[in-house]
Amino acid sequence: MPNFLEQYRYLWPQTNLQTATNWRTTEDKQVYLRDLPESLEELSNDSRWPGFFPSPICLVTTTNGSQIALEKVVGASIVNRFPYVLALSFCTQELSQRHHVRSAFTDMLESSGSVAVQFLPPGEELDQAMKAIATVPEEKTHSRIADTGLTAHKALTNDAPVFDSAYMVYEAKLVKPGKDFAGQPIYSQPWVDVGSHRVYFLEINAIQLRQDIAEGRSQILWRSLPGWQPQYELQKPLSVLGDSVEDSSYKKGYTPHYVFPSAGTIAFEADSVENGMAVKYLPPLPEDQVEVDNDRARWPCFFPSSAGMITSWAEDGTPNLMPCGSTTIVSRHPLVITPCISYAKINERYAPRVSLDIIRKTGKFGCGVPFINDVVIDAIKYAGNTSLAKDPQKIVRAGLQVEPNDWAPVLPALPIHFDCQVIGEVTLGTHIMFLGEVRQIRVRADVTPENPIEWLPWANIVRLNG
Repeated sequence: MPNFLEQYRYLWPQTNLQTATNWRTTEDKQVYLRDLPESLEELSNDSRWPGFFPSPICLVTTTNGSQIALEKVVGASIVNRFPYVLALSFCTQELSQRHHVRSAFTDMLESSGSVAVQFLPPGEELDQAMKAIATVPEEKTHSRIADTGLTAHKALTNDAPVFDSAYMVYEAKLVKPGKDFAGQPIYSQPWVDVGSHRVYFLEINAIQLRQDIAEGRSQILWRSLPGWQPQYELQKPLSVLGDSVEDSSYKKGYTPHYVFPSAGTIAFEADSVENGMAVKYLPPLPEDQVEVDNDRARWPCFFPSSAGMITSWAEDGTPNLMPCGSTTIVSRHPLVITPCISYAKINERYAPRVSLDIIRKTGKFGCGVPFINDVVIDAIKYAGNTSLAKDPQKIVRAGLQVEPNDWAPVLPALPIHFDCQVIGEVTLGTHIMFLGEVRQIRVRADVTPENPIEWLPWANIVRLNG
């Protein structure tokens, strides 16, 4: 990691869980446990997330025609492929000084129906934008952009301001009612209220990418998993019964050190160049966007996403694992984790998943937090490309041990595990968003302030030689 990125690191935990309120240990002292939901009083005493989950950060702007607004959003996520939909979550309840009603911004968003989601490189200009958000009260969000001291111009498809220093911009509008590929209605309204937050669904209609990046003269470097070093045995030795499963179907690649553009990514197919930005416009209807080819059906541009290791028990007691790149936290009280799972029959990349039926039947799932480790990365690659229907020993053959747990399978190699109760689901077009209320958090005892999980919520931009 370059030295200048050190200041942007997030380290968890910041206090020792052994002495922290509401945590207890298992009999063998190897795991810390915390039960949820917590009371509002407990939350007000410590409003930080009670467990770590890697979430990217973006800047979002909007306007109501007379005023402009700026906010940061933690955990913005692409939640559906066709149409290409982004989810943004904003607090609607007074919970703490960290979590208070964002009504000034959301009122403008609902009035205009559009946003510009932006990413700035780490450095002075990003620092100025974040300082303005931190120091200017939410009710004065209209003055934040001026307070940044940064120059901006209008987006191409709406009137939201775009920072001149942004290297990537997603222009989006609130989704409208429609139908999925099976003719089922979707998006009766463009948001869903989940606990303390309102989750907005925005269809992306244009993507701007700095021209030097689009042309491959610079690259975006994204570390999609946190760093951490186990202090005791990662897991017990494994034995796998039977021969390996041969599967010649399409294979998705995975690396926690993501580079865009690169030989392993699709090219950014720009329609034009405006203000030094390569621009790609997306068609308004999902049937016009859909790409049957597995490779071309990938996201049309990089978007920072971390992964959740979604576990569940099949009806016959078989453990199941699905690494899910569209997993995020959308509510603070209760704490709600939302994996988005494909249900549409488009191709091998977007097809109905066994995990979908299992979670619907049981109403439960687990969510483990993976980290940069060869065993974990190999498991993501195998489990992400292998269906439980083809390999009942999917998890073990992926190289991971399963620990008994009534709620959902626990992968003891991972530092953190969340047990989640399904409290609802949202049909999005090609994906189902499960709303999973966290009921218990499990943290390995070697996750400590002296040996924390390290997360970098921003991508870095590097210029290439030549």
